[in-house]
This record gives sequence, C-alpha cells and structure tokens, in this order.
Amino acid sequence: MKLDRREFLKAAAMMGMFMPITEAYGSISQRHVHRGSDACTPDVKYLHVSLKEVPRPKNIRFSVQHQGKTVKLAAHYWYNARLLERGEKCPAILEINPYRRRDGMLLVDSMMYPWFARNGYLCFRVDLQGTGDSEGIITDEYTEEELSYCVQLVTQIAELPFCDGNVGMMGKSWSAINSLMVAARDDCPPALKAIIVCCGSDDRYNDDVHYMGGAMMMDNVSWPSAMWGWLPLPPDPVIVGDGWKEMWRERIRNMTFWFEQWAGHQTRDRYWSETSVRDHYDKVKVPVFVLSGWQDGYKNSVDRIVTGLGGLGLPVAGLLGPWGHKYPFDGYPGPRIDWLDHIVTHWWDRWLKGRRPPPHEAWPELTVWLGESREPDRDRVPAYMDSGKWVAEDRDWMSRIKNKTFFLSHDSELSPRPDRRRRELTSTPDITLGTSVLETSSWGECSNDDLPGNQQRTDVRSLHFDSERLTGDLECFGYPTVALNLECNLPLASLAIRLCEVSPKTERSHLVTYRFFNLCYRDGDMANPSPVPPGLFSVQIPLNVMGHIFKRGWRIRLSISPFFFPTLWQSPEIATVTIHTGPIGDLPPSGLDLPERRPLPADRQIQALLSGSETRYVNPKHYVRTLKTEREASFERTAARITVNGRRGMLVKKTFDSGSYLYGGALDHLLVDEVARESYQLLDEDPLSATGTTEYRSMFKRGDWKVTAVTRTRVWTEESPRGQVAFRYEAHAQGFIGDELFEEKHLEGAIPRIWV
Repeated sequence: MKLDRREFLKAAAMMGMFMPITEAYGSISQRHVHRGSDACTPDVKYLHVSLKEVPRPKNIRFSVQHQGKTVKLAAHYWYNARLLERGEKCPAILEINPYRRRDGMLLVDSMMYPWFARNGYLCFRVDLQGTGDSEGIITDEYTEEELSYCVQLVTQIAELPFCDGNVGMMGKSWSAINSLMVAARDDCPPALKAIIVCCGSDDRYNDDVHYMGGAMMMDNVSWPSAMWGWLPLPPDPVIVGDGWKEMWRERIRNMTFWFEQWAGHQTRDRYWSETSVRDHYDKVKVPVFVLSGWQDGYKNSVDRIVTGLGGLGLPVAGLLGPWGHKYPFDGYPGPRIDWLDHIVTHWWDRWLKGRRPPPHEAWPELTVWLGESREPDRDRVPAYMDSGKWVAEDRDWMSRIKNKTFFLSHDSELSPRPDRRRRELTSTPDITLGTSVLETSSWGECSNDDLPGNQQRTDVRSLHFDSERLTGDLECFGYPTVALNLECNLPLASLAIRLCEVSPKTERSHLVTYRFFNLCYRDGDMANPSPVPPGLFSVQIPLNVMGHIFKRGWRIRLSISPFFFPTLWQSPEIATVTIHTGPIGDLPPSGLDLPERRPLPADRQIQALLSGSETRYVNPKHYVRTLKTEREASFERTAARITVNGRRGMLVKKTFDSGSYLYGGALDHLLVDEVARESYQLLDEDPLSATGTTEYRSMFKRGDWKVTAVTRTRVWTEESPRGQVAFRYEAHAQGFIGDELFEEKHLEGAIPRIWV
C-alpha cells in the first residue's frame, strides 16, 4: 500500500515530533519531518494487527525513588488482549525517554509495538522524570537518577501479575543509550534478559552530539537548545488531573540549559567516561542487538560493540544499513528491510521466551550494507534507494582486512607510490564553508535535504588529493586512516577530513565518510590534551567507519581543512596547516589507508535473505487518527551569503514547521501546533563571530484548554581585553495558559574556552 502525499505528511510530522535524533543530530529538527515531498513515501505492506486483539495502549503509573524522594512516572503499555483474558503471562519490553510517549511518540510507536504485543509481549513506554506526564524534573542526559529509575522499572514490571518475569529494554537514540547503560550497571536487575540498541552510542564524548575527535560540533549548541525547547512542555490534564499546573510550574522553574555542562567538559573526563559503556564492556550482562545506518551519527558504535562484546564471548549481533537515524522498517535512504518480524523471531523470542529461531533464516553476527559509487543527489523521486549489496561480517572482520595505501603527493594526487622528494602544501586562510553537509552526519530523515550534496566547492577550498581513475572495483569495510606529517601555526586547531569519490561523468564529489579531529589530542589520549607544538609532528587519524564499493572509473578524493562551517564549531583563530609529503627521516610518509574487503561465501546467504525484502509495519492510523488539518507541515533550509555592518559572512537558517493537526484516537482530540527556527552565522575571517540562535513555539489545545511554550536561546563567543576567550549563552522560556503568562525562566552565563 502506498500513502498519498497528504497522509504521509501528517504521519511524518507526527512521527518526527519530539524524537531523539542526535543526540543526535543535534537540534529540534530531530523531531520534525518536514517538506511536502514524496521522496520518502513508502511502499509497504501493513502487518495485520486488530484493535480487538491489541487495543489502544493502557495508562499506568510507576512509583520510583531516588535519594529518599518518590516520583510517579507516567507510562502506557500495549498488550495482547486475547492472551491476558486467558490469564497467560507475557514477557515485557521497556522503553523510557523524555520525548513524550503520547503527543510525541505515539504514532511512530504504533508502527512497531502493536506487532510485538500481538506476538505475546507487554510493551511499556515511560516518560522520564520531568517530561511528558511524569513528575519530577530532568537536569541532564543519563543521570544517576534516570538510570536508577530504569533499574526500578525493570524490576517492577517483572513483578506485575501479568508479566512472566522476563524483561527486555530497547529504543532509538536516547532510550538506546540508557538501555545499554543499564545492561552494564552493577545493579542491572536479573529480570533484564536482552536489549536492542538502535542508533545509540557507547562513547558519549567522541561519538555523540557533543565532540568528534575532541573537536566541538555545532550540535553541542543546537542539541541543548532543542532540549530547552522541549523541557517546558506541560503534562496533559487528561492524564495527570488537576495537578498539571503545579507540575508544569515546577518543570519550568527548575529548567537548566544543558550547554553549560556539555561545553564545560571539553575533554573526555569522568563526566563523559562514567556513562560511556565503551570503557567497561566487561560489565555488560545481557545479549545486545545493536544497529544503525551509514547516514547516522552513531555508526561507529555498532562495530565497537560487536567486536568488544563478541571478543569477550558475550552474545551480540549488529546491523549497519544504508539509512539514517531510523529503524530499518522505515529507514531513509533505502532499501528498507522487514526487520520487525525478524527481531521478534530471532531476538526477543530467543532471549525472552527461550525459543530457538530457524537456523536457515539466521543473520550473521554483523550484517553490513555496502553502498556503491553514486552521484551526490539529495533527492531522488519517487524514493531514494541506494545501490549496493548486503554482506556478512563478524567480530573478527579486522583480521581479514588488507590496507590499500595511497600516498599524498606534492601535485595533490593520491598515488600508489610515495613522493621521492619532500614537499609542502599549505591550507588556505579562508574559512571552509561546508554547507553541502548541513547536519553532522546528515541523519537521513525523510524529505530533509540533509543528505550530503556535491562537495566540489568545499573540496576546492580545502587541501585535496585525487587518485587516478580506478581500474577495478574497490570494496571497503572498516575505518579509513589518514597519516599526516604536518605543521600548524597555532596551539589550538582542528581538522575536518573528508573521504569522497569523484564521478567520471560529471566530476561531482560525493561524500563517503569523514571525521573532525582536534590536533590537541594527537597522542590519542582524549582526557589529557596538550597544545599543538611548533614545528613538524605526525598524527594518525581514523575516520568514521564506512562500508562502500568504489566503482571502476571513479576517483578517490581526500580533503583536509582546518575549518568547516556550520557543522564544526570553529576554533578561536584561523589556523594555517602545512602538510608535508615525501620522505621525512624515519617518519612514514603522509598517506591514506583504505580497509579493502574480500567477499565471503556467507555473503550469498544474507543477500538472498534481504534482497528484495518487503517493508512491513503496523498501520498507525488504527491508533492515532488525524481529525483535522489546520496547517500542513513544511520545512525550509537556506545557506546564503550575508553582509553585516559591511562585513561579509554566511548565514544558515532552518525552519521546521510540524504543522497544526487535530489528533483523535488515544490523543483524545488534541490539537498540536509546533514551529522551530534555528540560525547559525559566521563572518569571514572571524571565527569568533560564530553565533547560534533558536526560537521554538509549541501549542497544545483541547476544548477550552490551551497552553503554549515559547523558548529562545543564543550561544556565541567573546574575547576579553586580556585575550581570554569564553562561550556566552542566554536561554529564555515562557509558558502561557490561554494568552496569559503562566511562568518563565531566564538563564545566562559564560564558560571559558580552553580546548575548543
């Protein structure tokens, strides 16, 4: 069945609402699926789930405690009415995050959880403290309070009279990460039997929305601004009753702007490492299924978790697809796969019910999509489908990789042989404008033009090196590594390194993978940086993991620049970087290693299982109906040259209009109207001029009840007369009942810039 454009837009707007995308992709854009395009309109077959068998979710509350304080958390659960009426007990699946399980996540949850319920699972969706309809306040991501509540919820759910005592945790992004953290806690409850980690990180410092290779990302500004936009949203009186005003007032009065702690911890100190499971895989106590996509920001975690846990002999499985920050059944770009049925029979049934899955349908330990060389088209109508193939890998993939080395040469070539003479190439003093990559990892959200565009203009402003046209296909999986012998004229500088491919037909440049890297971490210790030394030094920089087939006739391009606006938050001064090619004493020459992969016999089985796989999910209209459309969802993003007081610069503006829709079903005639605006500005030759501003407006209405939340944030940098550089921020929030101001909160502050 194909959704028409109008129905898809309504569904997309609701699906994106309050979704955790980066943590990930770092702004309120995470919850909004925007523009009226058919680029993502899915061809799907619906999984049949009837309302009689799996009714609309039932509300429930849990009482949890932390440091002597009791908090009631609001939740609902999906269930198989037929099984419970017969008195059968079922295992449970738990997801807990701050993205409002009803007006935020109900529609996308309706595509998945009724299917799990139909197959004999109780599916609990819980609002974190201080969000949705839950009591309390939320002060940061993944606090001890939050994780303690997760542990208590697993135990309490296991003890419910209609649960058989076995519980799994799962989720995407935020709830993927807290699931992994709970599995590695000393007090991980024995009732927890398995988890699913979709688009989640095991390294909060280096592979989240804050820092990459020690370099601060734009997301570290936009993501706390997004959370500031969500924190003052009220509970629903239909759920919490007359106490909703006091809950809302407490929520607004206790708001904090999370940029303060995230920018205040500029190295990988205990703040980050204590909740990064990468540092203690040996503590993980349950089987882990981890998945992500090449267009997502959390792809490195998939390989690390599979090799890390697998190397310890722990049960683990991984999946890397072509999509962005999505589940495989609604991923963009495609191809999608029929993941829901597989994950029931081969994961939940195995670990929560003790059933043995059919061996002939088993996936490998690590299932990987290898995309092929393609033109850098952002929009392909009617649906963007990547070309490539599925292959089989496992925890030992590194032992099978053979590095294919290209050396950087004085004539800007990637050569199979190193230069015989030492040469130098120096970066341009201009700030590199990377507006063809508007988001950190593009994140692959439906109908967003955030997939990487043509990189040609950005390549020209960078030091770039091209290979000869390939004489045969080059199949790669793993981490490309760049070795550089270089000099830098400043003690603080970062690099943006991009691996691209150049079309033999159009000469356009398509981004394959990349990495930001702060040269203060050249020794590899992310907790103990040191200033960039004067003179020549060497550094090895692994890029983000990739799975790709460079096709015959294409050229490989490596681009290097010390700036990359807007994705990378600029260093305080414009650095000049000089790369040395050729022999330099005992140092290995500057070059690029690509992880060449050889096909395996097991590839054929997974290709046969997944090629042509139909996308199937539950029809969400059974659970959330759009009764009326006041305004269609829309999206606009511009990147334009500007003049401010006679100075030239660049302004990136984003408007995420989720539309205005009246929803029925479980939302009980709730009107939801949301608009978010973001802008990022930088003036030429002035990296300290970087500024990010946001404004979010959310309105909810049911009958005579009408509430509105409006937030604004601004982050910028100032230099004192003594040359000290600091981040400055302002954050303001207001809550209105009708047209009357109900409560407001204002924060401002300064944070020294030391290592970014």
